[in-house]
Amino acid sequence: MGAFMIDMSEAESEALRIETKEIETEICALAGQIAAASAQYLILVGEFDARRGWAGWEVRSCAHWLSWRAGVDLHTAREQVRVAKAMRELPLITSAYLNGTISYSKVRAMTRVATAENEASLLQKALDAPAAHIERLCRGLKKAMRPTRGNGVDLNPCAGRWRWDEDDGSLVLTARFRPEDGKRFLAALTRAEYERTRTEGESEGDRAAPAPRNPVPAMIAMAEMVCAAMDSPVVSPAAEVLVHIGGVDEAGPDHAHFDDGPGLDDETLAQVLCSAVMRTVGHGRLGKTVRWSSTAKVPSRTQLRQLIIRDRCCTVPGCGRTRFLHAHHVTYRSRGGATSLDNLVLLCGEHHRALHDGYFFIEVLGDQRFSFHHPSGAEIIRAPAVSGDADEIRRQYGGIAPDAIVPNWGGEGLDLSYATDVLITNWQQAA
Repeated sequence: MGAFMIDMSEAESEALRIETKEIETEICALAGQIAAASAQYLILVGEFDARRGWAGWEVRSCAHWLSWRAGVDLHTAREQVRVAKAMRELPLITSAYLNGTISYSKVRAMTRVATAENEASLLQKALDAPAAHIERLCRGLKKAMRPTRGNGVDLNPCAGRWRWDEDDGSLVLTARFRPEDGKRFLAALTRAEYERTRTEGESEGDRAAPAPRNPVPAMIAMAEMVCAAMDSPVVSPAAEVLVHIGGVDEAGPDHAHFDDGPGLDDETLAQVLCSAVMRTVGHGRLGKTVRWSSTAKVPSRTQLRQLIIRDRCCTVPGCGRTRFLHAHHVTYRSRGGATSLDNLVLLCGEHHRALHDGYFFIEVLGDQRFSFHHPSGAEIIRAPAVSGDADEIRRQYGGIAPDAIVPNWGGEGLDLSYATDVLITNWQQAA
C-alpha cells in the first residue's frame, strides 16, 4: 500500500477523493508503525534511566527530564518510565511491541502484572483481544493477585535518636516505628513529596506513587510545612533555627555556627541568611547581652504575594514546583542586595540549596527579568524545541504489515472472572 498525505489547505476536497477503506487501512498501518516507534522510544528511555543520564542538580527524575526536554506531561512521563523499566524484564512483550503487533495501551496494562514467567500467556491474550479487554483483564488480575495481610504484631517499640556528625557537620537520624505508625509516616512522606514536587497546572497527584526512596527531601518539606504553619513558643529555642555569627566586618563574618550545633561554611551561611530574620545581638566579654537591634528587613507579605503572582512557581527552567518556595535574593542581602522585586525570585528548597552549592547562578537582566546559567556560563534554556518527521517514521517502520496491530478478535465479550481464574490457575500450576 502506498502511503498518502493530505494537504491541509485542501483537506476537504482531498479527503473526498480517498476511499474509506483506504483511510481505514492507512490508520491501522500508521498505528502499527507508531507502536514500533514508541517501543524503540521506551527502550531508549529505559536505558537512559538505567544509566541515570538524566541526573543533575536541575533534574529530579527521568520523568522530570522527559517532561522538560521531551514535552511530555509529568504524569504521562512517570507512566512511560514505569513501562520502560518493566519492558527490560519482558523480552517477549518487548519484541511484539517492536514488531508493531501490540499497542502502548496494551503494553502499559500488561506491565502492571507481567513477569518473565507469565508474559507469554498475557501476550497471547493481547494478540487476540482489543485494548479495552486487556485493560480490564490486567486490572482484575492485579486485584486477584494482591497479597493478603497477616495478623502478626511487631513488638519492637518506637525508638529513635539523632546526632551531629563530627566529620562533616551533617545531622544523622535513626528511627524505628511500629507498623501502624510507620505506615502513617510513609503516607505523610508521600504527601509531602507530592506537594514538594508538584508543578504548576498539576491539580491531582499520582495516587499510585510509592513513598519516596530517598525520604530526606520530603522530611525537609514536612519540617518546612510545620515551621511555616505553626508559631514557635518564645520559651522553646529548640523550635527555631538559631545561628550565631561572630566577627562581622566588610569581608564577612569570621565564624558562624548553629546554636549548640556545628560550624557553617560561607555558602551554607549565605543560604541560611538568604531568607532568615536577622537581628544583631552584642555580647560583653562575660557573655552578657549588651545590645539588641531591630530585625533586618525581609520580604513583606505584599512582596511575597507579588512574587507568587509574578513567578507562580520555582523559576528554575524545567522545575515548576509550586510548594515550599523560598524568596531568594539574587544579589545576597549580606552583600548589599535589596529586598525588592528586582532582586527577588522564587526558588524551591532543592534548587535554593543547589544555587548556594554552586550548581548554577542567576543573572539579573533588569525590569524583574532573570536568566539562569550553568557554572560554565551556558544559559539554561526554559523549553527546548522538539521536532520530528512523520515521513521518517514511515521510512524506518514501513516494513510493518498494515494490519499488524489489528487483534485476532471476533467480537466476543470478556468474562473477566473466568479469564482471571484460568490464567492464575495456569500460572500457579506452572510455578
